[in-house]
Amino acid sequence: MTPQPQLLHILIIGVSLALFGLDLLLPLGVANAVLYAGVVFLAALSPSLRLPVLTAAGCSALTIIGAWFGPSIPGVPLWVALSNRTLSLVMIWAPILFLTQRRQTEILLRRLNESLETRVQTRTAEIAAKELALRQTQEELRALTSRLLTVQDEERRRIAHDLHDDINQRLAMLALGLRTLEQPEQALPESVRATLNQSQQDILLLSEDVRRMAYRFHPSILDDLGLDAALKRLLDDFTHRTKIKTLLVNPPCSTSPSKAIATTVYRIVQECLSNITRHAKATRVEVELFSSERELDLTVRDNGVGFEVDAAQHERQGLGLFNLRERALAFCGTSRVQSQPGHGTEIHVHLPLSEPSSP
Repeated sequence: MTPQPQLLHILIIGVSLALFGLDLLLPLGVANAVLYAGVVFLAALSPSLRLPVLTAAGCSALTIIGAWFGPSIPGVPLWVALSNRTLSLVMIWAPILFLTQRRQTEILLRRLNESLETRVQTRTAEIAAKELALRQTQEELRALTSRLLTVQDEERRRIAHDLHDDINQRLAMLALGLRTLEQPEQALPESVRATLNQSQQDILLLSEDVRRMAYRFHPSILDDLGLDAALKRLLDDFTHRTKIKTLLVNPPCSTSPSKAIATTVYRIVQECLSNITRHAKATRVEVELFSSERELDLTVRDNGVGFEVDAAQHERQGLGLFNLRERALAFCGTSRVQSQPGHGTEIHVHLPLSEPSSP
């Protein structure tokens, strides 16, 4: 703790005069200079270098005056006395050299510290700006992905509608037109009748293929009967096609999800079943859907071969996981994949039952 400036000045003057009086009474020589150096170190308590320099100058003057008026030891050569006084002056000014170097080092360290703080602040501001820009870019990409998924679903719904209501109806009219040619009054050769029958069968098969294609693009049952019926139909078709047993757990709820969220849940289950067909080698699939007034939880579980989740993120299989995550994020939801080789896979999706604001 630095003493008050006035008290420090009085203390320096008092000690210097006391040492000067002692120098006038006793021939201390170098020993007295050591004491003067202590006064200079005492002055170093001042934050300014000016006071130690003035103190050293004053002590030097007192040393010279003391050498002139102080007592001398008989028999001592003059050069010894001069050497003692010269050494005394060196010892008085040596602390000034030390203090000067110390102050210069402190100033250099202070400047380096200020420069480092400035660079850290600048770098921190740059990192913060880049993080903000990255966050904005991620939000824009997420909004764009959400919009693309929405447009994709709308386009699928439109294509399914066109296939069912336009192409399928035209095929039905074509089949009716061919049937009129089979009337008894029409005298047709057997080969022509056989060709007409085959053409009718081909048209019926083509009509069924178009109906299934329209259903894959967008199941009309999802709009007509709701998510529960659409999931049951999806799982029944999956079991019929793959011979994999399925179980749907969907307790009734008073609140029905919006059309957009219902479509998202249906697409997520559809993507999960597609991944199971291609990769899982499972014999059983369980789909659990629990919803309340504020949130919806979906779990798709299989007993297949499982996989390394981290490794799948960098492979083609990771594209399906990416689609699941992006569909959930589009509605401010979350997705979690749990899987290990030989222990099956469990995919959990949590969605709030409120649609995000449109970008």
